[in-house]
Amino acid sequence: MHACSYLNYFGWGGGWIGMLLAITALVLAVYFIFRLIGRKPCNFDRRDTLNILKRRLASGEITPEEYEKLKNVI
Repeated sequence: MHACSYLNYFGWGGGWIGMLLAITALVLAVYFIFRLIGRKPCNFDRRDTLNILKRRLASGEITPEEYEKLKNVI
């Protein structure tokens, strides 16, 4: 007669090794779920980009021609 073993963790064998594998899989699953849920949306808009371009123009990093070219790309 075959009895159901409660120590057979997800088919990975019983004992400590099976239990450690099951716990590791559970921890990794929870970690990745929280990473996916915890992502913040990117709120970078066109105004931020234009402000960066204006600062670069004011500091002399880019020329007025480069500024106009980059502004048209945005």
